[in-house]
Amino acid sequence: MRRGLMLAASVAAMVAAGGFALAQTPAQTSASKSRAAEPIAHGQAQTPAAATPAKPAAPATPPAAAKPGAPAELTRLSVKDIMRHIVNPAAESFWAHSGEVDDEKGANDRIPTNDATWAINIDNAAQIVEAANLLMTEGRARDPNGPWMKYAIALNKAGVAGMAAATAHDHDKTNDAGSAMYDACFQCHGRYIPRPKDSLYKHNIDEDLKAAGKSPK
Repeated sequence: MRRGLMLAASVAAMVAAGGFALAQTPAQTSASKSRAAEPIAHGQAQTPAAATPAKPAAPATPPAAAKPGAPAELTRLSVKDIMRHIVNPAAESFWAHSGEVDDEKGANDRIPTNDATWAINIDNAAQIVEAANLLMTEGRARDPNGPWMKYAIALNKAGVAGMAAATAHDHDKTNDAGSAMYDACFQCHGRYIPRPKDSLYKHNIDEDLKAAGKSPK
């Protein structure tokens, strides 16, 4: 108590003499003001206000996966286009490199004699195989439960046989495959290709086959 009175008297004397000035401090924050207003017990150290922890940043939202676009509308060849641009060129080329024809020099065997020509026949027969599959797809088959499918399957098998024969460089089986291609085409055309009434072509393909000495398939 006595020490406190002596300290107060000393401070008052220094102020009166102009030798003591209070330092000017910047404005206090509201938090520090409230803490300064609180009484501090004697001998207790003043501690700074605890800082509010920063909230962790929210994880970035992954970009949405791109939706696949609708497939473009596909162009389908008609049956006539398949025949004109796939079956006919492939069959004609296969027949040009198989079979036997008579000319002024006699019998002319057209079976390939080199690898390059055999390769042409393999390609031709492969086109026949897949063209027959196209003819059996929905929208192309004229009567899925009728002879159309039978003829298309026969053409497909003839193409498979032609590929195997050409790959093996087999003379006789290549000729057989060419004949099978022709028979499948002939039977299908006889039944499904419209012809005029006065046409000499016989519409009953089964009768045509019998007349040719072949049994209907």
